[in-house]
Amino acid sequence: MLVVPVIAVALFIFLFARTHESSRGAGPGGVRRITLATKDSAFHIVPPSRGGAEGSVWYTSRDSVFTFQLRATGLAPRVRYRLVLAVNEEPFVITTRAADARGALSIDTTLTEFAEGACVGDAWDPPLPLAGEHAIKFWLQRDGTPASGTLPATLPRARPGASLPCHGNGDGVFTYALLENEVANFAGREPRGMRGAERGARSNRD
Repeated sequence: MLVVPVIAVALFIFLFARTHESSRGAGPGGVRRITLATKDSAFHIVPPSRGGAEGSVWYTSRDSVFTFQLRATGLAPRVRYRLVLAVNEEPFVITTRAADARGALSIDTTLTEFAEGACVGDAWDPPLPLAGEHAIKFWLQRDGTPASGTLPATLPRARPGASLPCHGNGDGVFTYALLENEVANFAGREPRGMRGAERGARSNRD
């Protein structure tokens, strides 16, 4: 589920403009930055001078929602890519977007859970709550799924994933354009309303 409140995004961008911390340091409001790069088969960075793409992700390191902003350059122009979050090594296809005519791509969003957001067929995984400690890897992958329709599924558990619409390039190519240079560490908190409900339930039991 994707939620993009205008006020929250504006505040988030304001925090980004003020922070110049390193990728491992926390900025104002718990905002952190990690970098992404194209890597070869040996996982060595391919720099832009050799045709590689590069990117950065700014994210909230602790909250009841997971807000992030991704910026990438050097991608293939007008090609669709899908953003994969590997949460504790469990991959979720969050969304699919097309790079612009200059090969730049931007994604700004807030997640209320880690969940599949584009067609995945049998690769569907059940949503994962945000609460708790999570190690998150950001991957940007060419979207080789069909340009429309859905992916077929054979496993019963894949039915929710099979119903998600496809918006890919339709070429069956799923190469990785960007991989993480650092892992994003996120501490998910329970929503305030839920914490209050839990306290009330405990009081009633006592």
